[in-house]
Amino acid sequence: MFNAPRPAQRYAGTSSAVGFGGSFVDENPLANSVYDDGLDPWSAAPSPTPTPIPHGPSSVFSSVIADATVPAIYNASFNAVDPDNLGETSVNSLSRVLSTSSLPAATIDKIVNLVSTRPRVSKLEFFVALALVALAQSGKDVSIEQVAALSSQNTLPEPTLDLARLQPSTSAFVPTQSYRQDSAQTIRAPAPAYSSEDPWNTGPRFGAPPGSGFDNSRGSLINGGASNVAGTGLPKDWWKRREVVRVNILGPQGFILNRYMVYEVATDRGPPVPRRYSEFVFLWDCLTRRYPFRLFPALPPKRLGPDEHFLEQRKKGLARSLNFVVNHPIIKDDGLLAVFLTEPSFETWRKHTPVSLDEESVSKRVDRVEEMGIPSDLEDKLAIIRGKLNPLIEQWQRICILSERIIKRREAAAGDLSRLTNTLRAVIEVNEHCWRGDDCELSNGVRLGLEQVAEHTQRHSELSETRTRALFDTTLESIKSQRDLYIATRDLFIRHDRLSIDQVERLKKRVDANSLKLDGIRAAQKEGWEEEVERFTGLIEKDQATVAAQLSRRVFIRASLWHELRVVLHNHENVLLSQLVQKFSREEHDFAENILRNWVSLGEAVEGMPCE
Repeated sequence: MFNAPRPAQRYAGTSSAVGFGGSFVDENPLANSVYDDGLDPWSAAPSPTPTPIPHGPSSVFSSVIADATVPAIYNASFNAVDPDNLGETSVNSLSRVLSTSSLPAATIDKIVNLVSTRPRVSKLEFFVALALVALAQSGKDVSIEQVAALSSQNTLPEPTLDLARLQPSTSAFVPTQSYRQDSAQTIRAPAPAYSSEDPWNTGPRFGAPPGSGFDNSRGSLINGGASNVAGTGLPKDWWKRREVVRVNILGPQGFILNRYMVYEVATDRGPPVPRRYSEFVFLWDCLTRRYPFRLFPALPPKRLGPDEHFLEQRKKGLARSLNFVVNHPIIKDDGLLAVFLTEPSFETWRKHTPVSLDEESVSKRVDRVEEMGIPSDLEDKLAIIRGKLNPLIEQWQRICILSERIIKRREAAAGDLSRLTNTLRAVIEVNEHCWRGDDCELSNGVRLGLEQVAEHTQRHSELSETRTRALFDTTLESIKSQRDLYIATRDLFIRHDRLSIDQVERLKKRVDANSLKLDGIRAAQKEGWEEEVERFTGLIEKDQATVAAQLSRRVFIRASLWHELRVVLHNHENVLLSQLVQKFSREEHDFAENILRNWVSLGEAVEGMPCE
């Protein structure tokens, strides 16, 4: 179930084709994508084979339906309960469709249990259920074998369904004001005194006056005073104006030997655009080479023979990665990223447009004010963060696993409630008439009470189904984003350790050695000494220019790291987590109130059930 991380491989990409010579980065953009849990099956290199999984009902029913022509009502029925084109629906939605067939509740219950034992129903399972409905309506044997026999003859039966009276789901999640305490009377714990000081401060609390840039401990100007940093470095309420990128699966395209998955990327910048996975890789390769000292997550990897679960997880991973970079204060303005999000044919654009891959430091310089803002104890701060990363990654991975496990249990409970509703209705049908043969008020009253129970269990199932989908699509993805953030920070440090190495000291020694030789040549003034002086002068000037450029790059790297930690990491790990917790608590509170109202309503409805 788990993909163990594998050693990173040197990227054998198309560097010669796109001119990677101007970049300090020479790596596979997927090489640091290390997710070794069962939720995001990413690993350090493409998997040679998919993780073996037990064959589920969908794989069984694929052979049942095979290549038979599906009647139009099959797709119409499925589309009615799958508006988001997820390729699956809930047991409750299947039950609502089958209820329009006018079949007995016992038959519907039997069909539902035949096609699926899970809380979700695949499209193939849904189609088999409709074929079973058609068999039941025609009085034939309701069995999977019968459906398989008709499918082999390409004569799938067409059920009679009244989709016009398909009961709409009542699971709309509506926040409510009932059962709330008056906020003015609510007793709350005192708010903590949050400090605007640098969260990784390793120096004394008291130092030079703010803004002086004077380091009292050293008595000189050293990259600013300090360890104190006020503000977030981002606009006020920045989290309310975050751009949202949506990624959907369009499906496989190409020929048998060259099949590839196509995704749809949708933003507010223009109409949705189709993108191949290889185009995501190209974008990330360019961003990694352009911004090696910026903080952003790696891409989920490629896998040979991916299953549906892997593709769904990769789609969500792509969405998380894109949403991170489009809201990064620096990378969001990258021209290539803008083209990727808006150009209808990215492949055509690439063929006709040269792409520069020079490192960011080549064209940007750190001004004196920004350089003074780098704290003198930056290395100490980096050491503190490095020490926290592995424990944080491990614990957030556990949070992801446990959260998904809890949500799946809630989803399974919603499916069981739907099955319970079908069974209750089957019981009601069997006991429609009292065995005594007369008009029994006791039996009639109990039957009406059971109808109310079935109605309210269905309502509970719908509420739970809607809540679990919200937890999967928003809450769990936000939790994974926190884990991705720390993995991206670890990747940033790995790139920094490997790419920040320069030749300044070696070049300085060479300049000193050439300077001594130059002085000796001038002193000796042998034949042709003027040419030698000119040659050595040129070498010295070239080395001095290279030293100056590399020293500027050193400063740029320090400024970039400080910006990424202070502005990106600190804000994301705190502000976005606060938003996640606040939203989760509000939605859970509203969900609990809806459930409470449902059972209060049931209590009122069955209050008059007879007991004698």
